Amino acid sequence: MKRWEIVLAIVGAFLLALSASTIRRTELPRKDSIIIAGDCHMPVTIVEPSKTPRGTALVFHGLAADRRIMQTLGDYLAVNDRLRVYLFDLPGHGDNTDAFSFARADACARVTVESLVRSGEIDPKRTILVGHSMGGAIVIRAADREPVAGTIALSPAPMPLPQRMPANLLVFSAQFDLPILRRAAQTLAQAAGGERTKTGDFLEARAFHLEVTPFSDHVSLLSDPRVFRQAGDWIDRALGIASHGQAGDTESHAYAKAAPFVGLLGILLLFPLCLTIATKIAGPPTADLVGANPPIKLALAEGSVCALADVLILALFVPLGFLRMYTGDYLASLLLIAGALLLALNWRAAKQSLRIDARGLLAAAALGLAVMLCIGAWLNWQVADLWMNAPRWLRFVALLPVTWVYCFSEEVMLGPVGHGSRRAARFALCLALRAELWLACLLTYYTLASGQVLILILVASLALFSILQRLATDSLRLRTGSPTAAALFGAILAAWFIAAIFPLT
Repeated sequence: MKRWEIVLAIVGAFLLALSASTIRRTELPRKDSIIIAGDCHMPVTIVEPSKTPRGTALVFHGLAADRRIMQTLGDYLAVNDRLRVYLFDLPGHGDNTDAFSFARADACARVTVESLVRSGEIDPKRTILVGHSMGGAIVIRAADREPVAGTIALSPAPMPLPQRMPANLLVFSAQFDLPILRRAAQTLAQAAGGERTKTGDFLEARAFHLEVTPFSDHVSLLSDPRVFRQAGDWIDRALGIASHGQAGDTESHAYAKAAPFVGLLGILLLFPLCLTIATKIAGPPTADLVGANPPIKLALAEGSVCALADVLILALFVPLGFLRMYTGDYLASLLLIAGALLLALNWRAAKQSLRIDARGLLAAAALGLAVMLCIGAWLNWQVADLWMNAPRWLRFVALLPVTWVYCFSEEVMLGPVGHGSRRAARFALCLALRAELWLACLLTYYTLASGQVLILILVASLALFSILQRLATDSLRLRTGSPTAAALFGAILAAWFIAAIFPLT
């Protein structure tokens, strides 16, 4: 073990302990439950304000998200607007194991709200509906069924317009959102008849405002302080509250919002030491093959051709549709076909790279599962539900051989890790190959109407995952010299990403 690895591990452990302590100290009272309404089972987290609640907020997430992703916004509403906040998991998302479809998500949200009203748990006149993306469309459509005090939609998904506009509707649109989502917000503004923000408009429950948030995208709206402040002011006016929440509350809880990400940094700093321990199991590294992989220009050309062929094949049928994951089956099929085509074009290099090293594979599997479980458990606490339930574990097992094919094809295309500029060029080539797949999806979305908009929306998450996965995989291959072990490690992380995020249908 190297001294710098031990130092990083000590710093990482300190940051992890500090962030856990901060979260525990500042965490608001909350309760997890399940609301059963009709045939819908809606997991919910109820966040209680520190003082007597002045109203209620029902919060619905977007596609491929979950209630924990909405937790930062929910905490803000509880702290600053003194609302009792209900954070829901829609069907097929998070802890909700019901099958997902847009119609079912809309129906379950509707019957859940109706159930809460009938039971007297919420007062519609003191209730605000809040939704992001798909959830934004759901809360807007709810205006036809349940009259509430106000509605806030963050980058709402395109939808058939409701018969009447929601009471006191505030719509946020991100400057760098997808064009189809920006158009949906403008359509709402036209249907509402323009801006209405006078006090009388709120009293008549007809206020409307469209806020285009500068320098923001679809996902960043969920953590943008500007969005939170304006939403809080809108809620105060919709509920007829003269004074807003205390600024001190905001300050006392603001620093805690960074704690989950500080803890994540701590886990990442622990990784080099864990990698060293795991590779000790594999024994001395084997000699990696040099010169078997194609030159960079040829690799890029092959990647672009395979990406185009890939999406054209998927326009005809999706071979892994039996996985029943919204867009996840498409992404898995995309990786499987691309990996198979790249291996076919480089079969000699693939044959040379396919070396079975039991100890190296064991070390890669142990490290991959440890990373998956540690990061998943940590993020599941505050940030996103990445701790898989039973149906998602079954998808993970089915996805693992699929993602291994693609990850192994990458290892063949990239060749040995190397050092300095060689390593940097190899890293850039990997990202370029993945960008070619994403651009091919973008092309087919606009030219062939593939409908795979979720891959485009998740571009930031896909890019961040690709960077971290490649850095970790390169470190493992450098220490083991085994392309197959590196591919297994990368495949475990890729299978987890797909199984944990995409909705179950």
